[in-house]
Amino acid sequence: MAPRRGSASARAAAQIDRGDVMGQLYLQRFVYRDGVTKEELDRTWGEAFATFARSGNWGGVEKGVTHRQGLGTGWGGYALIEVDDPDAFAAYQLHHSLTYGHAVTITFEPVFDLDRAMVPFVEAAR
Repeated sequence: MAPRRGSASARAAAQIDRGDVMGQLYLQRFVYRDGVTKEELDRTWGEAFATFARSGNWGGVEKGVTHRQGLGTGWGGYALIEVDDPDAFAAYQLHHSLTYGHAVTITFEPVFDLDRAMVPFVEAAR
């Protein structure tokens, strides 16, 4: 269902500048698996660093997936990535499964810029 003309959601949709459209953002979560030794985790990180050095992202793809931000925690961490090409994203995910899957559990969650999406609603509330 399309937003009602003149509604806040219609204004939010109209606010998107098609010349500034980004790819789909994903929050990639990785959690260290129970029972993985420090040596195995260190080896896996070594592979990850080599992949990142070659491609600029953790999945080893040359284009179509852009690393935006990495965040670490005591149990693993997150990477914010932008995906412009579904085939590149498939290769990115496969690389993770084959290269890191024995040491970490990895999930991908599509996200959006909530602050930007809520601007018309906040403005309407003023």
